[in-house]
Amino acid sequence: MSSVRSGVCTPTHVNFEVWTLAARERELAVYANESYVAGATGYLGYSGIYTTTNFVKDGVNTSLYPSTFYADFWKDYVKNDALIDALSYAKFQNNSAYYPIKKGGCADKSFGCENQCSRSHACTLRKDKGGECMVVMMMYDSYDPGYLQAAISNLDIPAYFCFLGYGGLEAYALAAQQQEWPVLFYHYMPDLFLLRHASLFQRVFLPYPSPEQVVQDTGTFGENGYGELSTNPVRVDIPPTKINKYVSLRLQESQPIGPFLSKFALSDLIINDLIRLYFDTSTDTNEPDPEFRAACNWLKTHYEIWRHWLDRLPLCALSTHATYSVLGCTNGSDTRTIAFEWKAPHPENASQPFECDGGVSKLPTPIVTSRTCAWILEDDRRWMPWIDVKPTCDASFYTYNISDCDRHAKRIVTFFWLIADPVNPALSAECIDGIVLPASVTIDCEYMPSSSPVFFVVLIIAHVIAIILLAGMVFVFRNRGVPIIKRSQYELLELMLAGGVVVCIASVVYAGKPSFLLCGLRPVTISTGFTTIFSALFVKSLRVYRVFMKSAMKRVKVSLFMMIKFILVFFSVDVVIFVAWYAMDFPTPTTTIEQAREFHGEIGIVRCESSSFIFSALLIFWKAILLFMGIYVSFLVRNVSSDFQESMWIFGSALVVLFGSLVILPLAYLVEMAAAAFYVFLAFTLLLCTLLVMVFMFVPKLFRLHSVMSKRSSHTTASERYASGKQTGVTNGESSDVGESTTTTRLSMKKSNTPSSTTAIVKPSS
Repeated sequence: MSSVRSGVCTPTHVNFEVWTLAARERELAVYANESYVAGATGYLGYSGIYTTTNFVKDGVNTSLYPSTFYADFWKDYVKNDALIDALSYAKFQNNSAYYPIKKGGCADKSFGCENQCSRSHACTLRKDKGGECMVVMMMYDSYDPGYLQAAISNLDIPAYFCFLGYGGLEAYALAAQQQEWPVLFYHYMPDLFLLRHASLFQRVFLPYPSPEQVVQDTGTFGENGYGELSTNPVRVDIPPTKINKYVSLRLQESQPIGPFLSKFALSDLIINDLIRLYFDTSTDTNEPDPEFRAACNWLKTHYEIWRHWLDRLPLCALSTHATYSVLGCTNGSDTRTIAFEWKAPHPENASQPFECDGGVSKLPTPIVTSRTCAWILEDDRRWMPWIDVKPTCDASFYTYNISDCDRHAKRIVTFFWLIADPVNPALSAECIDGIVLPASVTIDCEYMPSSSPVFFVVLIIAHVIAIILLAGMVFVFRNRGVPIIKRSQYELLELMLAGGVVVCIASVVYAGKPSFLLCGLRPVTISTGFTTIFSALFVKSLRVYRVFMKSAMKRVKVSLFMMIKFILVFFSVDVVIFVAWYAMDFPTPTTTIEQAREFHGEIGIVRCESSSFIFSALLIFWKAILLFMGIYVSFLVRNVSSDFQESMWIFGSALVVLFGSLVILPLAYLVEMAAAAFYVFLAFTLLLCTLLVMVFMFVPKLFRLHSVMSKRSSHTTASERYASGKQTGVTNGESSDVGESTTTTRLSMKKSNTPSSTTAIVKPSS
């Protein structure tokens, strides 16, 4: 009944039968602040020691016991050896049906027990002298704890106390009576066992229980050990015990249970009649609940007794006498119905109450609402006023539907009442007055739909640029032997063009609703395109730097394999980052619920998201390193001889990539803008930067190639010399074979009339 220990999990509200000896009353007084005594139950409890009627008769039969005794009085149990031997503990030990005790009621070291038995100090002394002790059968050590053990021990009766449990004790007592064993056992009244077998057993009387002696009971025994003296001074019989009703304070002011608990009372005669009635009912094998049936039958025939336990019926109130149920919680319905019913309806008319009279005479009309079951059940005070008048309309009574993205990258938000009036849908059926239904709202999509005309424009442009780049790849491959193309390493030019095609693909895959495929392709395509283009630019710049910017008088060899190793290093870093990223934190399409800016409500935004930004940051950091390395190297070679005219265009291309990155990154991470507008900026920035890089890298070559072809037509001799490969030196940059798979450069310094002069001799490798 308390708010601690077992009262937290399994609280008891009422205990109608608490046997209150002095020790128990002191124990229960600890909880007086949370429970109270609602008066006596009416009948008394009678605990004590019992023996068989036959044994009492046999004790005065001299033919059976020359030294006669009175088995129903305590004094002969002190020194009468015949009586003690008749109840010998050794005989109990030899009874294999009950010893050793299988299911006892006293744990070791509890109340001086060992192996389910304790013993008096008088028994210990008698055993020391080689004598025998008798045995008293007990139930549980919690029944009248320590009282009888202490009283018998203090009366110097040599006895064992063996705890067999409730069922075990009754079985042993019946067996002893039927087989005429002498037996001494603990039991109590009122109880079915002694009522059924009243003629078979009778009580053994200990000294008269005076109040002064009874109150000394401490409820202990065996505290000094097995068979030792007890500090419990009680030495009299158990008195008739007052049985009280203990009730939780929570019920003291509750109606009608509070007054009922105070007035409830049963006399000794009534409780005995109830027990006999229960026994008669329990013999009916067709009765599933004999306890209920016995109590019900008693109530039907004893109205004059129990009618005084109840107050007159109170006035009916919804909060007290009615309850409600919520329908529509489990069938997927959009509406819930709150239906009312009486907690105790009249058996013949469920619309009328049975436990109250007057007050609210009719149940409310069911309430149909759009509120969730959890909201309704959480606090009924929020909707109870709706019984009398409908609530005022607010935003919680309507909802909205958001359409899919249309071809214009827009979504339409349509508002409607959760429960609309069947006649006029513009009005709500569950609320009145208040706000009106908002008009429809158009919002931006969080992605560029693939059905958008703008996307088709981007798609066409990307296809055109990709086709031009693929044509450029064919052109470069077919003219790979022309010196201008050879000088630029046609393999790197092909790689740049392929990277441009990949960027065109990236500009396309960034449109459409995020999916696992698109979320995986987007960072891969844009990163691969960047790495492919810029690694080629970087290697070309590095090649020019190594050939023309090294110290004089050194032979420099730059092979294609060396340049490919640089490119593979760049790609390997990308591969490592992507493998780790996709293995540990794949960017999946994730729906995030966000507060909408255009209207009062929430919207689900679908994005490709990883749980951490670390891999994107690593990728950006790596690209930044590659970008600035390329810009630095291309800046160093920007003024190399015009014969190797690529240097300035390489530097310009690097700046274009830098500009594109400075546009895309803020748009992606700093600026909030519509998804369609962001996609247009992203796609056109990617395509424009790619196109500019290709223009810088290929248009000058086309002009020079055109110039060479024109000169070749006007200067036949020069053309023949060019074809025969006999031209020496470097003339206008059109006849050098630098750019084959291997380049060898020798720089020598010669003295002249000027302070110094430098002559570069570039020889085609063999």
